[in-house]
Amino acid sequence: MITCVPRRSIQALLAAAVLTAAMNALPPAHADGGGTFSLYDVDRNGYLDRSEFETFVASKRNRADVPEFWAFARLDADSDGRISEQEMVNALLDDIKRKSK
Repeated sequence: MITCVPRRSIQALLAAAVLTAAMNALPPAHADGGGTFSLYDVDRNGYLDRSEFETFVASKRNRADVPEFWAFARLDADSDGRISEQEMVNALLDDIKRKSK
């Protein structure tokens, strides 16, 4: 017995297959949501030291309208001499808020 499958079901199945194939083709995401922090954390200790942070800041300088916003001491909220991923996220969120005003 041949069963007719509605055209919409076939289209939905094809769309799901294409989406699945596309997602499988993407590189795996890093724990930081895309690898930005990991990209600059060269020694992979979970923090950016001053040298690693300077590399990050150099990549932002072309777009930064307020260079002092990216001062190491400003981002190092707990003053431990390194930037944690959370400190970086907080700074990036502050930057978004600042730009939206």
